[in-house]
Amino acid sequence: MDRITRNQTFGMFVAATRILLLLATLGSSLAEAGQPTNASALLGTWVNVKNTDFFSVARIVITDVSGDFEVHPYGYCSPTLCDWGMHPAFRFSSSVVVRTAIGFNAVFPISLKNVYMQGHLIQTPTGQTLLEVTTQRRFLRLSNEVDYERTERFRLK
Repeated sequence: MDRITRNQTFGMFVAATRILLLLATLGSSLAEAGQPTNASALLGTWVNVKNTDFFSVARIVITDVSGDFEVHPYGYCSPTLCDWGMHPAFRFSSSVVVRTAIGFNAVFPISLKNVYMQGHLIQTPTGQTLLEVTTQRRFLRLSNEVDYERTERFRLK
């Protein structure tokens, strides 16, 4: 093997090694990625502070049992609340290094629609902590309804 071929081979070896190291680093980073571990500020029963109409969410119960973070909303119906069921949700923090959750995201397949729910904690000017929840309803083609979005606020019961 002449000197030029040996240098080219060594160069390809170095490039391949760099790519493998990059992939190994990315792979280990992806394996270590996770959701915020402390969800205590979100946990509990949250009740709507204002809306009481048929299209509103009345109450949201948020639990975290052994790492299974779940959201259980109830809508306004008559004569009792509509139970949307308990669904797994993703937790979110305020940055990539913070381990305390301040928000969540969940999807609920309900009847002829999918409901996308995203909530996050907010502070009012008086210092009260509320859960602000945006709910988007996406109706299936069989429905004549129009997709819509609603943002509501909840206080911890």
